[in-house]
Amino acid sequence: MTYLSLIMATRFLGLFIVLPLLSVYAMHLQGSSDTTIGIALGAYALSQMFLQVFFGKLSDKYGRKHIIAFGLLILALGSIVCAVSDNIWMLIFGRLLQGAGAIGGVVLAYLNDLSTEETRGKMFARMGQFIGLSFAIAMVVGPIWGAKYGVPFLFDITAVLAVLAIVLLYLKVPAAPEIQHFEDSAKISEVFKNRELIKVYFSGFMQKGMMTIIFMVTPLIFINKLGWEKMDLWKVYIPALVFGIFAMPFSAIMAEKKGKAKLVFILSAIFMTSSVIAFLLSNESSYIIGVVLFFIGFNMLEPVLQSFTGKIARIHEKATAMSIGNSIQYSGIFLGGLVAGVVKQYYGYNALFYLILAIGVIWIISLFTMKDFKGFDIKTFDNFDDEMINKFKNDENVHDVFIKEKVLIVKYIK
Repeated sequence: MTYLSLIMATRFLGLFIVLPLLSVYAMHLQGSSDTTIGIALGAYALSQMFLQVFFGKLSDKYGRKHIIAFGLLILALGSIVCAVSDNIWMLIFGRLLQGAGAIGGVVLAYLNDLSTEETRGKMFARMGQFIGLSFAIAMVVGPIWGAKYGVPFLFDITAVLAVLAIVLLYLKVPAAPEIQHFEDSAKISEVFKNRELIKVYFSGFMQKGMMTIIFMVTPLIFINKLGWEKMDLWKVYIPALVFGIFAMPFSAIMAEKKGKAKLVFILSAIFMTSSVIAFLLSNESSYIIGVVLFFIGFNMLEPVLQSFTGKIARIHEKATAMSIGNSIQYSGIFLGGLVAGVVKQYYGYNALFYLILAIGVIWIISLFTMKDFKGFDIKTFDNFDDEMINKFKNDENVHDVFIKEKVLIVKYIK
């Protein structure tokens, strides 16, 4: 399962590594404007958004491994197109192609298949930590290598990482166990009836949307407004990286061991929204503080976001719920880039920051209504019959009941 987390982190490293310099690089391409740069920044998320559920259904039919490999292959192809782009529209097409390998939900469903009830929370938290670490590495390596070798070189790295992930997938990741549940596959409308999932989805939307906005405006502000060199961006990303790394284990411990997931969600929202206030102060020190605050909030939420989705959703709706969650997060990435480009182009930086601040306040308020998840009491039965199964299915205190590797598993709400 660690290898599956590593594959996910490798994929995200390739996508994250271009973020620190992509807006500055795209600005010099033929046909570029603030709007088209914003679209290029978030374009990969648009195809991800629409194809997540489709890839999830394919994985149910043809198996997780083959679909994951196919998605990674598309990512590699899209990265090559981005690397050779000489105009903004070709770059946007390459970014769309990068995102067309929409396997995030499939990987999460695979991890869910491989983990046990006792280890599931830990495994999802570990994957979140791996993704957060890849994000942190990208923030250091991206500006340095991008300034030295060029942004097309970073896209080449993404293609190589995608191929390496395919090799790792077939050499190290085991086959998924057989799981039997007793409900029809969940409909999308059924998933959206769960209010707690809606709050988690909105948090993922805000987290990823603000990520795109921050990585569009930060290099533009420091290079164009403050006169920094591209190579100097590490001076703002390194402090943010250090604080972000310390935030990750804190949030994982609070959410998974202390049962304080609601507090983690609220604190992460406060940190990310506060980063916008720092940007509004409009001086070099406040910009640096703003990036640090954002990194802390982002890294606090990343280890628990998918874990919380997996805990709330029942077994028959997990793949659908996770695919929807990923689609919503990617919609945040795309809309974040689009809104940032349009608002900055026509109204300026401050209008953009005030808009995000207003939405951020609504986000924080909504999280105070979230239920504090206390986990489940789990019982297992080696011997069972249909009568016993029906009894558990009709018990209002039972969250879920299913069979995994010939063992009946019953999850009671604490």
